[in-house]
Amino acid sequence: MKKVVIVLLSLALLVSCSKIRQKENDIKKNNDNEVCDLKIGCTTYISSYIQAVLLSEIIDRAGYTSKIIIDDTDNMWKNLSLGKTDVILSSWIPTIDTSRRAEIQSLIKDLGSNCRNLSNGIFVPEYTSIGFLNELNEYRDNFSNVIYVCKQSDLTYKETKNMLEHYKLNYYIQPVSYEELDTVIKKSINNKEWIAVALWTPNGKINKFNLRQLRDSENIFTNNIDTHTIINNDFNNNKLINILDNYNIRKCELNELINLMTQNDIEKKIVTSWLDNNLQVIDRIYSIKK
Repeated sequence: MKKVVIVLLSLALLVSCSKIRQKENDIKKNNDNEVCDLKIGCTTYISSYIQAVLLSEIIDRAGYTSKIIIDDTDNMWKNLSLGKTDVILSSWIPTIDTSRRAEIQSLIKDLGSNCRNLSNGIFVPEYTSIGFLNELNEYRDNFSNVIYVCKQSDLTYKETKNMLEHYKLNYYIQPVSYEELDTVIKKSINNKEWIAVALWTPNGKINKFNLRQLRDSENIFTNNIDTHTIINNDFNNNKLINILDNYNIRKCELNELINLMTQNDIEKKIVTSWLDNNLQVIDRIYSIKK
């Protein structure tokens, strides 16, 4: 089941993914024969693509050239093992991509985490006074006994159902589309009403609506996942490897960047502008001495 999480979650961002697919076609037309210093692999899942674009911008600012190669998850790993790409940033460890990494272990090197503590869970507006999932029954009138779940995400739906059964919560699940969630959340917040929404991180809606995650003391939801930076063993540019080794982005930063990208077009200029205003990302890379 865990192997298909990336595919399941990517369905929740169909509009963004279609734009990224268009970028994939444009990139393939323009740079099939292009020689560059670093080839970055990613998928059409928006957080994977954004991390690739962000790294590309950082590499460009360091005086090197880079290009992004977009594919599905299986081919992203295959391209890395064959040396068609030099690095991937969206390897979800320890649960989702551990088996894929093990299959090509002799051909790659894991440089460690670049974004930590990603998870699924129930999110509420910041102004609510609830902190834990096991408190939901106490506040069920505030939430009208409803938890909204994105209908395109089978995993989030399943884990929410398991959570309700495990905590013995008297709630029902209201499926809505990812696009409809914006309207539902915005209406509730404008009226200062309580709303509970099942989401995953990274996710642009968290920053957009100032949501916070309820504590899952029983660990029913997928949690404590990191994305790792993994390179092909044959990649030997030591200066770039040092940058890749130090590259990291905080979950809140990635949520913010995803929100900007989903509000606008999927364009590198948005990442460039965001990085100009968040130079701490670059500072962290060069403050770590190797």
